[in-house]
Amino acid sequence: MSGVERVAPEQRLRIAVLGDFDGVHTRSWLRWFIDRGHDVHAISYYAPREPIAGVTLHVLRPGGGGPGGATAARGAAGIAGRVSRGLMRLAHALRYQRAGLGRVVREIAPDVLHAHFVVEHGFYGALAGYHPYVVTAWGSDVLVEPERDVITKLIARWTMRRANLLTSNNRYMAERMIALGALRRKVEMITLGADREFLDAHDASVNVRAAHATRAPCIISTRAHEPLYNIGEIIDAYGRASRTHGDARLLIAHGGSQTVALQRRALDAGGRIEFAGVLDRAAFRDALTGAEVFVSMPSSDGTSVALLQAMAAGCFPIVSDLPTQRELVEDGVNGFRVPLHRPEILAERIGRALDDPALRRAAAARNRALVEERGLNETEMAKMEALYRRLAARDG
Repeated sequence: MSGVERVAPEQRLRIAVLGDFDGVHTRSWLRWFIDRGHDVHAISYYAPREPIAGVTLHVLRPGGGGPGGATAARGAAGIAGRVSRGLMRLAHALRYQRAGLGRVVREIAPDVLHAHFVVEHGFYGALAGYHPYVVTAWGSDVLVEPERDVITKLIARWTMRRANLLTSNNRYMAERMIALGALRRKVEMITLGADREFLDAHDASVNVRAAHATRAPCIISTRAHEPLYNIGEIIDAYGRASRTHGDARLLIAHGGSQTVALQRRALDAGGRIEFAGVLDRAAFRDALTGAEVFVSMPSSDGTSVALLQAMAAGCFPIVSDLPTQRELVEDGVNGFRVPLHRPEILAERIGRALDDPALRRAAAARNRALVEERGLNETEMAKMEALYRRLAARDG
């Protein structure tokens, strides 16, 4: 990340983070603190697939991420099909303890320990008994998982009660955390948002500048190809919309376990569908500024970084009608909200958005201001740094 002012050496914090470092969001959270010059330590059970520049990595089970790790993961998946998720989490917690998580944390002796995802790494970190301790909720860990089984609900409550600070990325999730047993005074709203480079690209958006008359309009999807995100329904809706908007194309970025099946589904949908794979940051930003409409239809979601990036870059958002989405998208004003599993309604909204450049342009201006106010990464991470300092000063 460019343009981040580095802290003076005497102001550096030692921050230990426990999470899934193959996940883009946890790595993005780290990046701001790395660029600030803090002493950042990442604790992982297996080594992540890609190295994390600028951190000290602590791997509890070195060498476990290769073929043996893959075999173990398949075995765990088979067991998970026979027992509850809550019991599996208890078993995983025992694995982390036996692998020396508590010892590693004490050896690092961080100013603050921070875990991501309440009912997994948040739970495992809480068992280490180290303070000050921060736990961040991401969405399904408080919106979906606690409703699957009683043990997971108890894990969520127990974990949140033992944290010194809890962070949520929107108001709705914060209230769900409190309903699950979190103390209101411990909950802060911190959003992993869009980097300023997406706002800086705003004026290049096809919704802001005059597009070339012969240019084919573009709809873009950037969420993972997993069941949660209902990419197949986006393909189906685009297929319907293409019957009346035959020049429009659908660009599907990212990847996942369903990519091959989705590619087959796209063949039946008709129209012009392109699978772009995982794009680097520059190509991703350019794809957003080159698309009129951004579509995201998850069954459950927190405050989506992908949505904030699209809004910052000038895309017109069409999202599933979830409580968390209502905090960002006012239906018919700065985007559309669509009921889940209604591809015919989604198709109609895509067509309406493509037909109304004035609506898209007005929404782009409104969304830029909204991201600047409450969804800009540099602002939100500065708030997080201040909270770290407050906790460190109180020594837990």
